[in-house]
Amino acid sequence: MYFLTLHVDGDCSLSKSTDNNQSKIIISNIYNIYNGQNSLIAYSIGSTIMDNHGMDFKEIHFLKGKHVNMFTGTKTGHNIMQSIFETGGVPMYPFIAMNGGESYFIIHTNRESMMNNIHSIEKHNRLKFYDYIKIDSGDGIMDISRRLNREINFFDLTETEKKVIHEAMNAGYLDWPRSITLDELAEKFAISKPTVLFHIRNAERKILSCFISK
Repeated sequence: MYFLTLHVDGDCSLSKSTDNNQSKIIISNIYNIYNGQNSLIAYSIGSTIMDNHGMDFKEIHFLKGKHVNMFTGTKTGHNIMQSIFETGGVPMYPFIAMNGGESYFIIHTNRESMMNNIHSIEKHNRLKFYDYIKIDSGDGIMDISRRLNREINFFDLTETEKKVIHEAMNAGYLDWPRSITLDELAEKFAISKPTVLFHIRNAERKILSCFISK
């Protein structure tokens, strides 16, 4: 099997809503229904989708939240979903819109169908880049799925919590034995030891709550 990643520059409402580098849209499901129309469910983080949705949405419904706004609706497609299905591809969600473009993740059983998918998408879209890897085991698919869903699992984290937990992991604070002390980690962020520990524990609790039911 092949795992295909491709990114298109777009003029649709999803792409236009993420011109701001701090914003993104997580598309948890989208499918072609009829006459080039797609039905989708997505989450907006810091984007202006509410201001731009009229461009190509036939209908759209919002549900505001503390950290994100969920929306669902029907919009004009750009041949991408149709191309995926016609060439035998299987979408791996979530798709992600950010930096004025959209990233798609697709599984193909053989290289020929994957290349047909790429060429078909290029006919109707500005393909910025694509990459693919060959996957030889179910473990590989599981690892990819886990990484793609990481964005959803991090919804509740504050920006500080994200930065601290990333640094704690990358610098080896979460390893055993530890490669960095709490003092050194606190010094990197110019905050006290209790504060950095507070952010680490908050981040750990929020991430674990995605996988462990109370």
